[in-house]
Amino acid sequence: MTEHRTDRAARAWIRSMALFARTQPGGYYREGPAGTAELITAAPMPLLNGVIGIAAEPDPGEIAEFTGSERLTAVAWSIQVRGERVADPITATAAAHGLTQRMHLPFMLKDLDTRDTREPAGDVEVRRISSVDSELYRTTMAAGYEGPDPLFAAFARPSVLDHPTMRAYVAEVGDTPVATSLGVLVDDLVGVFNIGVPPQFRRRGHGRAATAAVLREAYALGARTAFLHASPLGVQLYEEMGFGHAETWTLFTA
Repeated sequence: MTEHRTDRAARAWIRSMALFARTQPGGYYREGPAGTAELITAAPMPLLNGVIGIAAEPDPGEIAEFTGSERLTAVAWSIQVRGERVADPITATAAAHGLTQRMHLPFMLKDLDTRDTREPAGDVEVRRISSVDSELYRTTMAAGYEGPDPLFAAFARPSVLDHPTMRAYVAEVGDTPVATSLGVLVDDLVGVFNIGVPPQFRRRGHGRAATAAVLREAYALGARTAFLHASPLGVQLYEEMGFGHAETWTLFTA
């Protein structure tokens, strides 16, 4: 993987997040000349609010400046930067705001081709949904992430489910929902988000089927590269699907 390819995917990721912020009441996005972004979705999750250094070499001064935004005081937020080796001034800025917990997020990429157009095997069906299925999407995603329903309302708003560049899916076995997914199209790239499988349905291929649905439709619409941040639980699945580890991002939270 070339640096150019990873940089381009990172830019597509932040564009996806900016689009998501604009679907939310009170959402906000701005970007500085050195590649630092302030992202506010108002969702109660630090990963979805904060200051993000999207450049391959984050600018410590611009990151420090952006952390002074009053908008951050109303949300749970984080500092995110690309790479595992973080400059000391950025670590110090995080600590000054009480963001002393550090975690790493694998950023993974995959080239799409005709193999990604295959329909899933077995008894699982994956269908694209709209705002008509908002409650189903919210409750299934909450079960998949093992969190309370209200935390996932932001992902099930009509402004998201009916957005022209966002495509949400529910995988079902019979009448039982078993997985969720979301694809966000950015030029000829697609971001894969919201892969959630309730614990009792894991290790049966449902997460794979929900992910494949995103890739299949995105390929038909012209996407040729997929990107995602993987949880530790999902790395092996994505590797088996052809995703490669492009780089690791660092996240600072309280």
